[in-house]
Amino acid sequence: MIPKFRAWNEKTKSFIDYGDLVLDLESGKVYAGDIGLMDSVIDVTDQIDLMQSTGLKDKNGVEIFEGDVVKVSNHPFQKKEDSAGIEIDGDYLIGWSDHSLTWLAGDLLLHQLKPYIEVIGNIYENPELLEVEG
Repeated sequence: MIPKFRAWNEKTKSFIDYGDLVLDLESGKVYAGDIGLMDSVIDVTDQIDLMQSTGLKDKNGVEIFEGDVVKVSNHPFQKKEDSAGIEIDGDYLIGWSDHSLTWLAGDLLLHQLKPYIEVIGNIYENPELLEVEG
């Protein structure tokens, strides 16, 4: 599987689709634009944050990327008022774990939650999703 990326352009406050990104392996720079029109290609290396796709899609078929915020709901092990269980349902940030070498939703294994998750935003366009109520 070839890894997919997307990039948040801090300067324009918008995403650059992975189809519009080019990584120059020799220089380590990232360029955006139509390679067929070299005049339109610009160096965006210092303006962007790259996010890798997890290779998974949520229950609605939306591709899940690092930096996305997902909502877990109706998990079968979710604690109910009248039964035992653990607190699982909620909103989680997607990230990579160097320790366990896998994608996580918060501290939970993303691939195990897949049938119960929905992408509801990301850390750039929806930072309020990560705010803790208190």
